[in-house]
Amino acid sequence: MDLLQKELSFDSCAGEERIFAREIAPAGGKVRGVLQIAHGMAEHSQLYLPFADWLAREGFAVAINDHLGHGRSVSKGGAFGYFGPGGAQNLVRDMRKLAFLVREEYPDAPYFLMGHSMGSFLARSYAAQFGGELAGAVFMGTCGPQNRAVMAAERRLADKLVDKLGPKAHHPLFARLSTGRFNKAFAPNRTASDWVTRDAQEVDRYVADPLCGFDLTVSGYRDVVYLQSEVTSERWLRRVPKSLPILLISGDQDPLGDFGKGVRRLSSRLEATGHQVETILYPGARHALITETNRSEVFRDILAFLEAHC
Repeated sequence: MDLLQKELSFDSCAGEERIFAREIAPAGGKVRGVLQIAHGMAEHSQLYLPFADWLAREGFAVAINDHLGHGRSVSKGGAFGYFGPGGAQNLVRDMRKLAFLVREEYPDAPYFLMGHSMGSFLARSYAAQFGGELAGAVFMGTCGPQNRAVMAAERRLADKLVDKLGPKAHHPLFARLSTGRFNKAFAPNRTASDWVTRDAQEVDRYVADPLCGFDLTVSGYRDVVYLQSEVTSERWLRRVPKSLPILLISGDQDPLGDFGKGVRRLSSRLEATGHQVETILYPGARHALITETNRSEVFRDILAFLEAHC
């Protein structure tokens, strides 16, 4: 099947930056549906091209942007890992800008949203605000309910560091508390990113990519902590439309999802509040499912969910 591939850009809602985006779709014929993807922290849209290409050959259009502070959405002189004064909601609003652009091309196609890792937090926030516009949502490599006292302490610490150092400063503490802590679960470590996937070639590709694995600014980490607090709250559960089909997918060796336990707790909470939720945990899989050794299985399961709700 021939594919249409294009690149586009648009003004970020945060102001000075331009947001870079990619779109891949079948060439000719009717598009079965559209999947918009929100990538994770310290990565970028290019990592999702193999999956997007595969899904386009199955008849779906795929759109994904580099978030503010990531990839090609960082201009010369811009700051990687900085989200602007509006914090993580700037990223959510940029995602909606992309959705408006893509919907103009495919006004009659069902529209889905998928987010991975930090992108799953963004997608969860998007679903609470605009879930009525979606045919379904996929939260991949996400987290479960969090300890409220711990989250409050992390927010206070983050606020103090931003006040002390400035929003664009860097501090190693947050990396140690997040990715550094995650990687310890797979010691002895070959790289600092062993927790990402069992596929050593994909780990090496990630490590060698200058647009992956960078530290966020202290305000960027603060913004992620606030975002995580938002999407693990009871209020979030109440705001997500019960009519929205949700797919939770994670590796049962993903430390962000507490090795499956957090994802199961999230699934149980969604079920208890009357939401439509399907949960898949892949034995042995780690964090980045689209680069895992069983990625073909993951691709097929995502496709099956999309097809079921077209």
